[in-house]
Amino acid sequence: MDGPQEDPAVDVSRLIRQASGHVAWLLERVQETEAEALVWGMTSEVECQGGEFPGVETTYSAAVNGWVRLYGEERDRLLKMCDLAARMGVEERLVTLAEVQTKIMFEAMNRALDTLELTAAQRARVPEMMAGLLRGMAAEGRPELPAA
Repeated sequence: MDGPQEDPAVDVSRLIRQASGHVAWLLERVQETEAEALVWGMTSEVECQGGEFPGVETTYSAAVNGWVRLYGEERDRLLKMCDLAARMGVEERLVTLAEVQTKIMFEAMNRALDTLELTAAQRARVPEMMAGLLRGMAAEGRPELPAA
């Protein structure tokens, strides 16, 4: 295989977000469709070249609209993926990954500060400065954090 593989929890989480987006998009299509067209519509169209009545023969019947069918299928797919994610412990795994990434970032930041050879007074100001920067970033809405 080429390159590092993505963690399965990240893959499943991404697929769930995509399926959720598909469900939302398909719901919009269903809501845009006229109520009668959701269960009644053209089921076949045949062009008749010869015979006594040439032209197009159209058949209408009761049938589930394609948008409704696709919406239902994608909702079912999303629910199955959510069930799989719960059984896999995806949420817990993502929390663990975030914790590891945070530890790596703090280690890198501490090493950078060590490399700068700050005085004790300068080093003592770092936590207060970082807290202020983080509050400012949060006020700006960066970085966007997922809803809990």
